[in-house]
Amino acid sequence: MKLRRRRRPLDPHRPAPQASVRRTAAALLALAEAGLLAWLLFGPAFALKEVEVVGAHRLTAAQVRTAAGLDAGGSVFALDAATIARKLGGTPWVKDASVRPRLPDGIVVTIEEWKPVAVFKAGPQGPSWYLSGEAVVLGQATSTAGLLDLEWPAGPQPRSGQRVMDIALLAALVNIQRALPGLLGQEVQSFSLDGCANLTLDARKGWKAYFGRVLTPEELASLKDKLAALTSISVAVDFNSPDLEYVNVMNPFAPAVKLKSAKPAAIPSPAPAARPSPLAPTVVTVCA
Repeated sequence: MKLRRRRRPLDPHRPAPQASVRRTAAALLALAEAGLLAWLLFGPAFALKEVEVVGAHRLTAAQVRTAAGLDAGGSVFALDAATIARKLGGTPWVKDASVRPRLPDGIVVTIEEWKPVAVFKAGPQGPSWYLSGEAVVLGQATSTAGLLDLEWPAGPQPRSGQRVMDIALLAALVNIQRALPGLLGQEVQSFSLDGCANLTLDARKGWKAYFGRVLTPEELASLKDKLAALTSISVAVDFNSPDLEYVNVMNPFAPAVKLKSAKPAAIPSPAPAARPSPLAPTVVTVCA
């Protein structure tokens, strides 16, 4: 008599042989992909070896690499273009930056530099600094040719990346510099600001124009009327004359002209000075 083998009932929770094989294969594939990724990120085949810098004129390629944090090397695939561009944006000379990989072992860094619009000095004896159109110090100036010359009151010397004046004021002064040759046939040599924020234009022909204070937005906006007043008197004033000393347009509705040859007003002889009291108060000049 032949005995029949009794079949064991199937366990519903036990995976089928085919499913187990598929899961094992998927796990092995995932491990292989992780290994390939690690090789791409850390292997020598794609290690960063060459950094090409495009658009740099004020900065050297070495300065760009250091500012971008690329001196440490690493894999081309591990570099974050947005992070590199953000680091470069913190460099005063860099206006904009972009990064793209160049396989297998290089990247291209393209930057746009700020163009200086003015040269700034804090006091007549201080060094000159390049200013961007945002009134930010770019670096110490090596040439002032073609740039607006600004002399502000003496004080602590600025540092690269620092904003040293109001952007709107800088824009107004640059616009006056560019417009004056067409309006008066004159060129601006420099602008200066005194300790009371009074603005003075020094023309290349030797005369000056006094504009008054430029502290508040209203005072700044009045520069338009004061420039118009300066233009309006050009029919009666010879701005090419070496005899012209200054034009005062602090009140644009009543500009005043001073010639070097004009006779000074008579000054009465002073009374004999009394001996000052040792307790006499010190006189301090206060800006109006």
